[in-house]
Amino acid sequence: MKPLLRNLASVAVLATTGLLLLADSSRKCEHGTRDVTFDVTGNTCGSNGTFRVLSGEDACEITTQGASALGFPEFGDSTRDSVDIPKGEWSLHDPSLTVHLGADGGVVRPDAGSSTSVQANRHCENELDGNTLVLTCIDRRDDLSGVEVARCGAKLTPR
Repeated sequence: MKPLLRNLASVAVLATTGLLLLADSSRKCEHGTRDVTFDVTGNTCGSNGTFRVLSGEDACEITTQGASALGFPEFGDSTRDSVDIPKGEWSLHDPSLTVHLGADGGVVRPDAGSSTSVQANRHCENELDGNTLVLTCIDRRDDLSGVEVARCGAKLTPR
């Protein structure tokens, strides 16, 4: 009975140590609440318009409002240990997207006629260019190949 108790105690210590290591390795993004509205122009992912990027106090996660209408993912994450939204310290990701491919392999509208539907994921990153962010989104097949099937982007200007 004693060896069983010792083994159980060892397992409990190892499990606790693992949880503490996991909690200690989690990212920390120390900042106040962030909320920035962007004017979107030159959008090849969808239409032009506006959308907001938000991050709660000390959160590394990003949420958006109005992004889906523009063809952008609604959720994302910081790319650094802080979140300076106007400087582009964030990315967006949609793990489940349907892309329609035409006969030439290019992306077409869903109502374009004969096309092949492909499940994909969309990842968007941005780069600062003066006061404007250049957002680039890449769609990759949602299978083990990860083959790029489309690319789009837009210019984001903070209001």
